[in-house]
Amino acid sequence: MSEIKVEILLPNLYNEDKNGHRKEVEGKKYSDTFNDLIDEFHGCTIDNSPLLGGWIDPVTKKRVNDKNTTYWVVCEETPKNLEFFRIYKEILKERFQ
Repeated sequence: MSEIKVEILLPNLYNEDKNGHRKEVEGKKYSDTFNDLIDEFHGCTIDNSPLLGGWIDPVTKKRVNDKNTTYWVVCEETPKNLEFFRIYKEILKERFQ
């Protein structure tokens, strides 16, 4: 069975609130994510050097610049693991919204 490397980029700041302010994401959300991945795959690597990225908000059409923290998991490419990441992506969207 072949292995895959899954990269998960997690934002350091929330999206703007109604006043245009962005709050830092709480540390517990990162540690919860790390623990989830360790529990599921028995290993996870974190790169705390911020990755800089940007995107255009589809509603406001404003450019948003982000700093992200990267989590890596190396695991077997199985239907079970692929399904885990499909579901987990939605969990992370909710967690970091």
